[in-house]
Amino acid sequence: KIGIIGGTGLDDPDILEGRTEKYVDTPYGKPSDALILGKIKNVDCVLLARHGRHHTIMPSNVNYRANIWALKEENCSHVLVTTACGSLREEIQPGDLVIIDQFIDRTTKRHCTLYDGQHSTLPGVCHIPMAEPFCTKTREV
Repeated sequence: KIGIIGGTGLDDPDILEGRTEKYVDTPYGKPSDALILGKIKNVDCVLLARHGRHHTIMPSNVNYRANIWALKEENCSHVLVTTACGSLREEIQPGDLVIIDQFIDRTTKRHCTLYDGQHSTLPGVCHIPMAEPFCTKTREV
């Protein structure tokens, strides 16, 4: 099952066939909006609008932990995330589609981890390497 966190303009539920809505709660609160369950070419998918369907949640206020928890609880094995952002490379122009392998995180107001000892099912502090932050196999696909 593929989780899709759609950013601005890429959160249209019409991409899913046979869709249903599911409102959930997590130990971190509510996700950005309802989970939209359906299929894309016979593959089970779950779509979540990062900023809410009415685009009311500012980037620094997105409850990332609740979003990821909800997709995990829905048994998503992979998560695809779209985002609109700039690049440090001049040859990448506005409108280009890029599959990234690295990033610079400029968000400062949000919690940075699920592993902060706040939830009983996750072990205290974890050291997670960020040298290669994205799944190589998924990027190749």
